[in-house]
Amino acid sequence: MGPLTKRILVALVAIPVLLFLTFWPWTAPFKVLAVAGLGLALLEYFNLADARKFKTLRIEGILALGFLLFPWVVQLPALWTGHDALPLGLFLLTLSFLWSSRPLKEMVASVSVTFFGVAYFGVFGAYFFRLRDLPGGAWHLLWLYIATWAYDTGGYFGGRWWGKHHFAPLASPKKSIEGCVGGFLLTLAGLSILWKLFPFYAQEYSLGDVAALAALLSLFGQLGDLVESIIKRSLSAKDSGSFFPGHGGVFDRIDSLLFNAPILFYYLILFKK
Repeated sequence: MGPLTKRILVALVAIPVLLFLTFWPWTAPFKVLAVAGLGLALLEYFNLADARKFKTLRIEGILALGFLLFPWVVQLPALWTGHDALPLGLFLLTLSFLWSSRPLKEMVASVSVTFFGVAYFGVFGAYFFRLRDLPGGAWHLLWLYIATWAYDTGGYFGGRWWGKHHFAPLASPKKSIEGCVGGFLLTLAGLSILWKLFPFYAQEYSLGDVAALAALLSLFGQLGDLVESIIKRSLSAKDSGSFFPGHGGVFDRIDSLLFNAPILFYYLILFKK
């Protein structure tokens, strides 16, 4: 079975499950799935870092991620948000050396590498919950999914069939300008189809919004993918893991979503409220 066949089969199973949990009126299962996905992505990052002898703080890191996500999961009052828990997570990681047998010379490197992962998945990942909690949140998440998946698909085939000019050779040698164009065009087409098919989008988004969000989500989704490529290359890895056959790890699947989620959230807050 070839890699493309595996990708398609995994997508045929995973996407319906994700959509079902996203639209389920009871939001708890979706939030559990999101927490699990972010936790697995963080563990994949720890695996990559540990392979390069960075010696991450796994248990403390997972607890710190929990501190960041907990307020969004349970919808605590605005008095205390997940971002307020960042210092708490940093305190936990730093103070863990007081009760550890680890050499003190590892402290700065271990805490820094661990905290980067916690903040990366905790801060960006929080916007999955924030989008879901908006009025019509499931529909906004579907918009996010389609834009991101369409760009990935258009970029993959556009680059494979026509790619000649490198886009970011140091970060990702296979990325091409032709792939970026193909990704944007398929994103624009996908969002336009959603806009025509479902009355929710015609009520919430104008045609100008469709074009603007196609451009923004294409750009930031690509940046998310490139940042993950930089992280993996700096840690001498090709994929973050093998959780999804043919797709790589969880981090590989959510890299663009992590960058696109805050972009869509703030676009809605600034321009559609």
